Amino acid sequence: MLKVNDLKSQLKTAFSKIVCPAIEACLLESYPTNSDVGKECAKKFADSFDKFVSEQLASSIANAIDYYVKNADITGTLITTGSPTVHHVRIMPPTSPVAGGKMINTLGIKWK
Repeated sequence: MLKVNDLKSQLKTAFSKIVCPAIEACLLESYPTNSDVGKECAKKFADSFDKFVSEQLASSIANAIDYYVKNADITGTLITTGSPTVHHVRIMPPTSPVAGGKMINTLGIKWK
């Protein structure tokens, strides 16, 4: 089961650990010389990016992934034993978790 808050937290951590140091390094590369002031400015810029962008970007991406996962349309071919016909069906996700290794009937098949 997708946990949006956990995904959001992981994305924010990734942005903070990967994107922000990359921004800082790119700024340092753009300066003509190395200096303590330049390093401080690059660090401040990267920290500001993390403060203003990482949280909102992580939230937007996590919510988009959650939306597409929950609205996935999975189809398949259903072959029933003893029947000469094959059915092309949409497989709906179960509304409750699988229990005891058995999934509830999501295809709407009438069992006899």
